[in-house]
Amino acid sequence: MKKDTVAFSVAHRVRFFAVLTLFSLGTVGCSMVDSVKTSFEKDAKQLFKSREQYVRIVKQDAVKGVKVPPNEHPVFFDTDQIRNALGSLEIMMPGQSKSLPVFSKPELDTLAPYVRQGLSEAGPEEDVIFAVIGDYKAVYGLAKTPKYTTGRVFYREGKLNIIFGKIQEDYKSYGLYAPEDRRLKPLAPGVRSAASEHVWTLLYQPDQEFHTGPDGQRTDWVVLDLASMEARAAMDEQPVKPAGSGGGQAQAMPKVEKTVEERLKTLNDLKDKKLISEEEYQQKRADILKDL
Repeated sequence: MKKDTVAFSVAHRVRFFAVLTLFSLGTVGCSMVDSVKTSFEKDAKQLFKSREQYVRIVKQDAVKGVKVPPNEHPVFFDTDQIRNALGSLEIMMPGQSKSLPVFSKPELDTLAPYVRQGLSEAGPEEDVIFAVIGDYKAVYGLAKTPKYTTGRVFYREGKLNIIFGKIQEDYKSYGLYAPEDRRLKPLAPGVRSAASEHVWTLLYQPDQEFHTGPDGQRTDWVVLDLASMEARAAMDEQPVKPAGSGGGQAQAMPKVEKTVEERLKTLNDLKDKKLISEEEYQQKRADILKDL
């Protein structure tokens, strides 16, 4: 009888400690989930959400030991301005001989209006972040596979900044066949504090440059001069890639001829939005009027 009592007591203690361990692990897991969530979702203002795709306004991410300068928000653009800026970005993937646009047409249709809205509603200490999913051709082009792109957008020193987290990364849904717990592995944007790991190469383009910080050039952080891009549009100029910009040949976009009246209207809009100086305005205006 005594032996049975001892055996029961040991078994009971084993079960008790097993339950306690599972409870502790669950608590740690919840804590990890909460810490991931607070990194870029806490106090976020949701502008768009479709399953795991989103566009949000969030607080600026912190950089240890460095005061993050304020953004020039709110700032107001047309949806087409944002669409053209995002649509100008290209990448090279390893082993490929041809460059690819960062965003597909459906992705641009999704992002442009909400990024524009976000920039117009964000404050100086807020960024706009996004995650978008598109269908891309799989191996040999026989099928399509979902891929996702994430980034952080803000306007500072007269230029649009985008810090990419992922570009065209294979998307594994959070489900039965390809489980990927987004609480532990979220579709997170890029951050100011550290460059994201990547195999893609963003190509250098006219009116674009890479951000340079204390640790050197950030090839995941691109800075776009929208005023220069708009000035080119007002002049009806096609940007020419400089030699050695990446080796890939992108398909040329069809050139849309604008009337003198349309070009002058675009130029006036740029001046009204203070995207170009008075001197630049007068110079471009004189150039346009030469075509009369």
